[in-house]
Amino acid sequence: MAKGDDIQSWFLQYQDMDRDDGKNIIAPEGFEKLCDKLGYSMEDINPMVLLWKLNGLELGTIEYTGWESGLREMKVKNEDELRQAIDDTLKRFDKDPVHFKAFYRRLFDYLRVGKQKFISSEYATAMLSLVADKGWAFPKFVEFLEANKDNVEIINRDQWQSLLELSKVIKPDLSNYSKEDAWPGLFDRFVDWIESSNKNTEA
Repeated sequence: MAKGDDIQSWFLQYQDMDRDDGKNIIAPEGFEKLCDKLGYSMEDINPMVLLWKLNGLELGTIEYTGWESGLREMKVKNEDELRQAIDDTLKRFDKDPVHFKAFYRRLFDYLRVGKQKFISSEYATAMLSLVADKGWAFPKFVEFLEANKDNVEIINRDQWQSLLELSKVIKPDLSNYSKEDAWPGLFDRFVDWIESSNKNTEA
C-alpha cells in the first residue's frame, strides 16, 4: 500500500493549483490528465468507475480525502495497480449485482448539473449506452429516448434507479409487466413503445 507521502505527491500531479478556496481538489482538467495517463478514453466507462472508486464529489472532481481513502481501500500505489483495480471492479460488476447497483446509483449524481434533481436524456442515453450489457432494458431504453428525444428531455432519480430494477424483475418479453404496479409513469410509455415497435417489426 502506498505511504501517505506517496499518496499526496501522486495527488499533487493532478491537483488544481489555481483554486483560491484552500481546498485540495482534482478538477476536471486534472482528472482528464489522470485518465489520459491511465490510457482511458473519456468516452468509455472506465473514467466513471475511476471517479466512483476515488469517491468523486461530482463529475471530474475529487477531493484529497476521497483520493486517499479510495487508494487505500484498493491497496494501490501506482498507475499500473490502479488500472488493474479498475479492471477488477469492472469484472466484479458481472459477478456482484449489489456492487454494480451501488455504482449505477451514484452515476446519477455525477450526471446532474449543479443541484438539479434530474439529468438530461442526452446524458442518460450516453451513460446507459456504456452499461448496456448490464440489463436488457438499458439498450431498449436508449432506443426509446432517442426515438422520443423531443418529448422526453429529462430523467429523474426515481426513473433512473427504477430502470435497473426493471431489468432485474421484468422479463424481456414484458409478460410480467403491469401498469397497475408502482413503476414510474414514463415506463408505461416505454413499454407501449416496445410493444408498438415489435408489432411494426413483425408486420
